[in-house]
Amino acid sequence: MSAKQQNTPPTDEPETVHQSLTFVGSDKGGIGKSFITTVVADLMEVNGTAARIVQIDDQDRLPALFPGRVTTVVPATLDDLRRDPAAIVAAFDPLYAAFERMLSDKVPLIIDIGGPQQTVIEEYLALVDLDADLIEAGMTARWLIPATAEPESMRGAVRTAKAIGRVLPSAQRRIVLNRRDGPFRFYPNSPADLVWREQLQPLCTELGQIDVPAIAAGSWQPFEAAAKRPIDVVAAEIDDIRSWTGRSRPAAKVLRGDVAAFLAAADAAFGKEMSNAR
Repeated sequence: MSAKQQNTPPTDEPETVHQSLTFVGSDKGGIGKSFITTVVADLMEVNGTAARIVQIDDQDRLPALFPGRVTTVVPATLDDLRRDPAAIVAAFDPLYAAFERMLSDKVPLIIDIGGPQQTVIEEYLALVDLDADLIEAGMTARWLIPATAEPESMRGAVRTAKAIGRVLPSAQRRIVLNRRDGPFRFYPNSPADLVWREQLQPLCTELGQIDVPAIAAGSWQPFEAAAKRPIDVVAAEIDDIRSWTGRSRPAAKVLRGDVAAFLAAADAAFGKEMSNAR
């Protein structure tokens, strides 16, 4: 990797920070990480950039949604690591190759991390000192940490945020409040309320938060079952919506409208995050 250019003349203009690397990860599974990845990729595409994706998982959903753009990395197992500690580096070689390709052609890269793989990738990032490579390349990564309004999800987001602060300190961390399971308002002094007020809410204040609204009840499930992305739905004709969902014409119009409203709200929520992604 080329060293960052030295002796840059001083300027009154703020330094341009290239943010082509986005991680989406937290150690709690089932909180909508792949959906957040899909939304982020769609918003980049709306702005004219087709990002590549690396998934640290073996799920089929993202490769089906983004054919030809997804690299799947299956981390080494604990048994592999016991036999050969270097197995973690070999297992993640495709990830590092994707990172080097991003540095070369400047096409944004999104890393989607399955819940069980979160601690493994943290170990890997520390082992290879990716932070030093990012700094040398003059690049700032962002780490989006999704959480739903559920105690274990919020605790996982807090733990992940602290861990990433240690292993990838140059990354810009953001808490993504996924409101699909309801708002982040809780019965006073309940376990969820205590986790929110004492742990996650202060972290949101410190790091910044992105509020992702819920799609109107029942409006996304038929499209998810049909393996469609939000931008597929927004751009589709009503006859396509009917074909994908089996709904009547009036119902198809409502479904498309609900998804369009969600995508517009998500675009507003991510705002500056996406404007720096190219």
